[in-house]
Amino acid sequence: MAREAAQQTFDPAARSLGIDWHMELDGKQVQRWSEALGRAAVESRSEELAAQAQGILPAGPPNPPALLVIGMDGGRVQGRVKDEATKSRWREDKVASFTSYLPGDGGEKPPRALVTTYVATMGNAEVFGPMVALEARRRG
Repeated sequence: MAREAAQQTFDPAARSLGIDWHMELDGKQVQRWSEALGRAAVESRSEELAAQAQGILPAGPPNPPALLVIGMDGGRVQGRVKDEATKSRWREDKVASFTSYLPGDGGEKPPRALVTTYVATMGNAEVFGPMVALEARRRG
């Protein structure tokens, strides 16, 4: 559900899911479900960030990766409404990727990517930093 609704608008997502689930779905229902999933994910992340701020850290994986590569980037996004403080429609997004690898041998055998996760925000660096730290701890 979340992947379909994130990759396309709600009506095509409903058609795709309907095919997979052998049922008729409406785009509005997919919108309600996917927005509820998003709210739940944001609430869960907020609770974890609050716990981390109090020194309660998430448990890392039982088998931390031998190699975890973290990449960060930002971009500019133009919105519809001007920010009152900056008088600009432009805002910066911030994204971090976390990819675990099986190490290579330093010769012919290159590292092999296993799992990639992401965190992202339109918030400032003070919001983004703890999110990156939380996911890095989660990933080991």
